[in-house]
Amino acid sequence: MKRLVFCLGLIGFYLMPQTSEAQIISPADDGIIPDDPKHYHNNKVFEYPYLREADMLWSTRHWERIDLRQKMNLHLYYPEKAIPDRKSLYDVIIDGILVEGTIVEVFGDDRFEIPLSVEQVLGYVEMNDTIRDPDTGEILLVDPIRIRSKDVKFWEIKSDWYFDKQRGEMKNRIIGISPVVENPKTLDRYNLFWVWFPDARYALATHVAFNGHNNSSRLTYDQVFHLRFFDSVIFKEDNVFDRQIEEYKRSSTLDQLLEAERIKNNLRNLEAELWEY
Repeated sequence: MKRLVFCLGLIGFYLMPQTSEAQIISPADDGIIPDDPKHYHNNKVFEYPYLREADMLWSTRHWERIDLRQKMNLHLYYPEKAIPDRKSLYDVIIDGILVEGTIVEVFGDDRFEIPLSVEQVLGYVEMNDTIRDPDTGEILLVDPIRIRSKDVKFWEIKSDWYFDKQRGEMKNRIIGISPVVENPKTLDRYNLFWVWFPDARYALATHVAFNGHNNSSRLTYDQVFHLRFFDSVIFKEDNVFDRQIEEYKRSSTLDQLLEAERIKNNLRNLEAELWEY
C-alpha cells in the first residue's frame, strides 16, 4: 500500500506544471499578459486563395451602407478619440494614409479611376473656414475645420459575391471602403474618399476592435470585415441602368428596405439552389 501511494505521488509530481521562469509584466503592459506577444502586434495579412476565372460559376456586385448608429456597429465607431490599445476604424484608415504610409491606394470615386495623393486627402480632412471683411475683403478670421472620428456617420463598402465551384462555397470579397462624413459646419453628408480594400488590409490587421463578449478575444478590423461582423443595408446592386435602389423605389424608405432585403434573400436562395443532391 505504501508503495502504491509513493508511486501515485511520484506520478503526480511529474504531471504538475513546471514553470521555468516567472512572467514579468510592467505597467506599460496594461494587463496581466505582457503586451509584446499579444497576437495583433504580430499579425500578418493572410493571402486570398487563388481563384481561377473558370471556377467562378456566378458573381454579383453589391454596395452596402453600414450605419454607425446601430448597436451592432458601435465597435467600428468608438472610441471617438484614440486610446493606447484601440482606435476607431476611421482613425486606423486616416493614420494609415497620412501617418504610417501603409495605405496608398486612395481614390475619389468608387470605380477607382481618380487617384488621390496624400496632400489631396489631407486637404479633404483638414479645411479652413475663412471669414473676410465684406467691404475690403481682408481676412478677419481663419477657423480650421478637421474631419474627426465623431463626424463619420456611415461606412460604405463595395464587394463582390461569387460562387467558387472548386471549393463549393459562396464567398464575399470586399474591394472598396469609404467613410461617409458629416461636415461640422454645413452638416452636409458625403463620401470623403474611397480606399482600395486589399491595400488597407495590413493596417486593418494590426489594429483590434472592441469585443463586448470576450475582452481577451478581440478581433482585428480585417477579421471583422472578412467575418462580416457588422450590420449593413444594400443600397445598390449591379444592374443594367447603374442606378441605386432609391432611384427606382421612390415611394418610401420602407420600400427601399424591403428591396434590399429581397436582394439578400435572392442571394441566400441562389446559394441553396446551386447544390444538387
